[in-house]
Amino acid sequence: MTFKKKKHHTDHLAFFDEPVQMQRFDVVRHNWVEKFNETQLSFFWRPEEVDVTKDKSDFETMSDAEKFIFTSNLQRQILLDTVQGREPLKAFLPIASSPEMECAITEWSFSELIHSRSYTHIIRGVYNNPSKVFDQVLDIPEIVELKDSLDKYYNDLEHHNFLKEAKEKGLDVEHYDSKAHKKATYLCLFSTNALEAV
Repeated sequence: MTFKKKKHHTDHLAFFDEPVQMQRFDVVRHNWVEKFNETQLSFFWRPEEVDVTKDKSDFETMSDAEKFIFTSNLQRQILLDTVQGREPLKAFLPIASSPEMECAITEWSFSELIHSRSYTHIIRGVYNNPSKVFDQVLDIPEIVELKDSLDKYYNDLEHHNFLKEAKEKGLDVEHYDSKAHKKATYLCLFSTNALEAV
């Protein structure tokens, strides 16, 4: 990575500005992003810190319908957090322009991976054969369709990121449209936040 000081980092927009140079947080432009970062970090915990031994006995007392709902929810969360653990880095990081936004995206991805590990911890705690639960996830059409409905926004944004990068390198590719790129970013941010809210 080449470091070239062009303008002060506090003059950078969150997205679509000059690339992030040095990570620094002494002074930030987007205080709301920095507060989000601090909140994310305050929620950090390791799944193994939580004792799930009682969960197994509770699980055994559930009806078949309750077990189905419990397991299906975890399977859904596992697949969606797999997407959320990877895609923000691929989709949002290339267009992040401020150190605090770059940090937020990286911490967001890390948090989603911790969530996935948490679901694994829960499933290991209640199932004798946890691998069976994981092996079934991609065989459930409703869960895969939900993942696909989120993927389409990430894929669209990543396509626009590719076109922008290709244009900057002088490659002959289809027309890059800055407005369409920003719209794809907005829709992707909106869909991921809607997912987290639901």
